[in-house]
This record gives sequence, C-alpha cells and structure tokens, in this order.
Amino acid sequence: MPNVWYAVPSARTDGGTVRQWKDAGYRVAVYRDPGAELLLWADLTLTGPYPGYANAVNAMCREILTRWPDTQWIVTGGDDVDPDPNHAPEEIAAECTTHFGGTFGVMQPTGDRWGHELRTGKMHIYIENVAGSPWMGAEFCKRMYGGAGPLCSEYHHMFVDEELQRVAQQLGVFWQRPELIQEHHHWMRENQREPEFLKRANRAFVESGLLFRVRAAAGFPGHEPSEAA
Repeated sequence: MPNVWYAVPSARTDGGTVRQWKDAGYRVAVYRDPGAELLLWADLTLTGPYPGYANAVNAMCREILTRWPDTQWIVTGGDDVDPDPNHAPEEIAAECTTHFGGTFGVMQPTGDRWGHELRTGKMHIYIENVAGSPWMGAEFCKRMYGGAGPLCSEYHHMFVDEELQRVAQQLGVFWQRPELIQEHHHWMRENQREPEFLKRANRAFVESGLLFRVRAAAGFPGHEPSEAA
C-alpha cells in the first residue's frame, strides 16, 4: 500500500483540519512552535521557531523521507484544508505514480471551485493558478532545488505555491485534477477575521511578490533537480 503523508505547519491549538487527514488514512506530520501543545495523534512532530512555510515543509519532507524511505507522496497545504472525501489516499497515490511513471511530479486537485483570486480580486478559480495543496512525489521532494526540498526556501509564506506550480510546469511534471476536491476553509470565504498568525506570516507580501517576479523573469534560478539516485 502506498505510503502517503500530509505535512503542514500548524499554529492552531487543535491542529485545525489536520486530524481529518489522519482519520482518512494519511500519515500526518506537523511543524509546531516551541511550547505548543503536542498533537498526540500526529505521526511526526517537528518543533522550533517558525522558519517560514517553505522551510518548515522542506524540513518535514526531509525527516519523513529519511525515517520512512517507503514514502511515495507527500501532500501539503494548511491546517484549514480538507482531504478529498471520495477517494482513498492509496487510490490517488497509485494514479499519480502511474501518470508520472514514478514519483517525480506534482499533482494539484482543483475541484474546490472557490472563485475569489486573493491577490487581484479577479473572479477566477484561485486553485488553478497556484499549487496550494499539492501532492508532491518522493523523488520530486528529494531532488528539487539541488536536493534541498520541494519548495523554494527564499519565500517566507506567500508566492511559494505559485513558484511551485510554475517550476513543475516548466519541468513538464504538473497535473491538475478537477475531479479531486480538497476544500480550503480560507478565512475570507468563511467570513472570519484573519488569524493573527497569518497576519504575521503575510507581512512580507510585497517583498515576496517582488521576489517572485524577479525569480520568474530569471527562470526560477536554483530550482534545478539533482541527479536521480
């Protein structure tokens, strides 16, 4: 049976929606602040001062692949994203492995048709334009950015998902699946106030946007994968 993980940073006391992934048959990894209440049901917990989204996810991917080398796919996103309710993790994993002929690839479910594009206000499907809750293959996680991890560590939070999509497209290993639904309970669609931890994470929005544009114009330098083992 394929070994599939859900790995996300979480500042929420109860881990938000992450327990749903555990109950759906995924293994789960979380990155928590020092002193945060442990989520005893998590399969892996890393703790430390928050290094930013990309670095936290990369650290969890490295730990997972070192300790569980049979891992095939690692899903990330946030602690406000639901697993697809209609397909088992091993079913999706097997389909991804078949599609890519291995695990060097990125698959993004796009069945959550929320239509508000956060950055410009345009009414088009947000998740079609970023890899916001992607399935990342083990080989992709091991080899990208010269072996550093699947995400560009230069971003703190915003725009890292946009670079992931663009880089995977550039490499010809990106797949969108509208029949899979991973609903994102974003605070804007839920008519809630922006959580304080997200306010802190998004303070570098302007700088991150500039970084993205500069990197995009240069072809996303440093993304190149290491040689396959």
